[in-house]
Amino acid sequence: MSLDNFFPHYRHFFYGLMACATIGMAACSTTPSLNQAGELQAKADISTSNPLKILTASRWELIQPMDGSSTTVNSELRPALQLDANTQRFSGNDGCNRIMGSYQADMTSLKFGQMASTRMACIPGNETMSRNFSDALNRTTAYRFESDYLILLDNKGDKLITLRKAGSSTAN
Repeated sequence: MSLDNFFPHYRHFFYGLMACATIGMAACSTTPSLNQAGELQAKADISTSNPLKILTASRWELIQPMDGSSTTVNSELRPALQLDANTQRFSGNDGCNRIMGSYQADMTSLKFGQMASTRMACIPGNETMSRNFSDALNRTTAYRFESDYLILLDNKGDKLITLRKAGSSTAN
């Protein structure tokens, strides 16, 4: 007994259903890769347009001494900072010691809470850089970006320090 004799009234329905199922399975097999690529692009666009996401998605390294001199900072002793959006905590080093603490940030403002640090011996000459870096964090009330640079600002909007996104190919 053929399908045509068994279901004479449902034959077109059955073939239509099979065609839809075939198209549906073909669409499902290609849709995830298209959606996944689209979602990844959307996430990248959001992170690059949201200052808070940029702030917390990178490790930031000091590129110039706080005294404004043109002396480059030794990369092995370079103060650096990483902010964790999930815990609202930061960690890094000040050029001599490991530092850690809390912070509060929104799209333009940034305030570091009380800071804790190790008390290791410092290479002669780095004590000032260490102290100045910690002081700059304590005085920070706002931030802005310029390309791969993070500029920390005081309550008057004056630049305190400039940090560079770690791994950036921009020269010192």
